[in-house]
Amino acid sequence: MKIAVAFSSPKRAARTIDLAAKQALATDSELILLRIIPDPEKVGVVAQLISSGRPQDKAQDQINQSVKDLQARGIKASGIVKVGEVAKSIIKCAIEQKADILYVGTTNVGGKHFFMMKKDPIVHYLVDHCPITLCLVRHDSQTEALVEEQEEQELA
Repeated sequence: MKIAVAFSSPKRAARTIDLAAKQALATDSELILLRIIPDPEKVGVVAQLISSGRPQDKAQDQINQSVKDLQARGIKASGIVKVGEVAKSIIKCAIEQKADILYVGTTNVGGKHFFMMKKDPIVHYLVDHCPITLCLVRHDSQTEALVEEQEEQELA
């Protein structure tokens, strides 16, 4: 079996990766980390003007370290970094890798607006369009905000 994890950063995706890793160990499955970086040409003029290779390099370093950590735990792991339209590219890449299940972290699951997921349009798209079994892993939104702030400071 192949398990894919849509990966945003080691800190943000730690819980999602850990749950997928537990399943991979229990089922002797392969774990594939997917990191899709938004295409600056699709995001807007400002993103295009400030784009550099740094996000791809940082993403590849993060993927490499996460794969190394998983392999040290005895998990068959690999990672892929691509540039593209995030939600569509996650699905395309998971299909190309022949993943049986796709793990994705989200902060806005549950409550009376479960299927709206206004704060998480990527997850909303995946729920509506992913042909692969999808496992949503809920993250604490306060912790997520702190991690996001730390990562922005690191990039500055």
